[in-house]
Amino acid sequence: MEGQQVRALYDFTGEAGTAELSITAGELLTVMRDNVGDGWCEGFNQSGRSGLFPAAYVQVVEQAAPSNAMTSSQQSSGDYWDDDWDDDSEVGQTQAYVPSSTQQHAEQAAQQNNADHDNCIHASMPIHSVIPERPIPNVPKKNNKFSTLIKSGEDSFLMSTRTVNVPESEKIYIQESYGGWCTWAPRGDPYSCVVTSPKKESKLKGLKSFIVYQLTPTFNSIQVSRRYKHFDWLHERLEEKYCFIPIPPLPDKQISGRYEKQFIQHRRTQLQEFVDYVCRHPVLSRSSVWEHFMTCTDEKRWKAGKRKAERDELLGVNYFNAIQCADIVLDAIKTEIQTDTFSRFISGLDPVVKNFMAMVVDQAKKHQLYRREFQKISQSFTSLGHALEADDNSRGKLTRALKATGDAYNDIGKLYEEQPKFDWEPLADKFHIYRGIISNFPDVISIHKSAVQKRKDCERLVSEHKMEPQQLRDLSQRTDVIARALIAEETHFQTEREVHINKAIKTHLTEQIAFYQKIVKKLQEALSAFDE
Repeated sequence: MEGQQVRALYDFTGEAGTAELSITAGELLTVMRDNVGDGWCEGFNQSGRSGLFPAAYVQVVEQAAPSNAMTSSQQSSGDYWDDDWDDDSEVGQTQAYVPSSTQQHAEQAAQQNNADHDNCIHASMPIHSVIPERPIPNVPKKNNKFSTLIKSGEDSFLMSTRTVNVPESEKIYIQESYGGWCTWAPRGDPYSCVVTSPKKESKLKGLKSFIVYQLTPTFNSIQVSRRYKHFDWLHERLEEKYCFIPIPPLPDKQISGRYEKQFIQHRRTQLQEFVDYVCRHPVLSRSSVWEHFMTCTDEKRWKAGKRKAERDELLGVNYFNAIQCADIVLDAIKTEIQTDTFSRFISGLDPVVKNFMAMVVDQAKKHQLYRREFQKISQSFTSLGHALEADDNSRGKLTRALKATGDAYNDIGKLYEEQPKFDWEPLADKFHIYRGIISNFPDVISIHKSAVQKRKDCERLVSEHKMEPQQLRDLSQRTDVIARALIAEETHFQTEREVHINKAIKTHLTEQIAFYQKIVKKLQEALSAFDE
């Protein structure tokens, strides 16, 4: 397929000092060689620069798309009720570019490439860890609609210029304890939801493919099938609706590594972390859009619920109207000190958690290097045993012991190769959630700060006789609603981190101890070979 034009589906940053070519999503490229190996192609961009780029990151540019490529008659029921949703990475109507050297796997590669964004990755060596080879920045998704809602909605809520109808099912309650600490009032019995059985399905007679995950909540045990793009849609709805709650992040859409069964399972684990956090949250777990996402099995009801969620007006700052709490006036100075303290805590925690994540990722990657180092050690001991064996006077005991030592180090290398999925990767999955929540907290805090500033401005207007005192009292009461919501979310976050980070670190250390005990056992077995 030399000379064929392809279009980049995703950004790829080439590593400095290598032959890798950086490409940008949407960029046109010309393939010079498609048999480089390991899923790489060689080509040049429109500026004439040439280099290597991942074959899975590009798709063939068709000269003329078939007129009937996307007709409604070809939409299969396996598409899981697309409607007008933003597709995962099923962009355009062209097929994924597949190097000729791997043509026998063309259908599989095309399906993989057209799966969710998270399934498009490159590989330079057969590693088992699904931790990224190079760290990926945690860039939050910009949501202009969400930002506009916040800016336009806060004044209308504080000044009560708009009447919002709040159904009983949408009301959320805040409990207040002695000392001014607020918590979200629990609603209903706790439950969990399991994400299982990721599998590949297709539509359009196999032209498009995607990964489907099965969700089963404990309160009804009815399984539903969801794609990554459905999770993405849900995440956007939750972000828009609950501006006072930092929504846990989804798995990164684009990641370096290998597209294989192990990667899909790791993606399922990350989605499980997201689902677990939502299920534990007193507000999110009772959200109508979340319950619809988690339970709906009927196509018509699914689409109706989807459109209802997208037309929902009770979102953003408007949702503060749904918060039911005590109308006792908060101590403004005490509350401001409390929220400022929490803001500084988050600001200090954010870079530390990001550095911790970088360390975890780095450790998981290094295990692959450790494996190769132990293989070298193994080969050296084994070679020494073979060399001594060449002596006719050798009795064989020492050579056998040296070979046993070589085998032990080889086994230790294999232990290092497999270990990250037991300790470092689960830790990374847990802190991926908290990194996202912590990075979103400043936006939540800023809503309260803006409300406090608005109250101060109104206090000045009252002193200048430009505003009625009753208006200020009403505004202060609504400012207290925002403050109570922030404190309630702060309390929930503190509970979460105390319980679940504690559990995650304990699990990590337990796995580390078991790992090194296995190494000690291997070395003890090697040592015993010298005493036989």
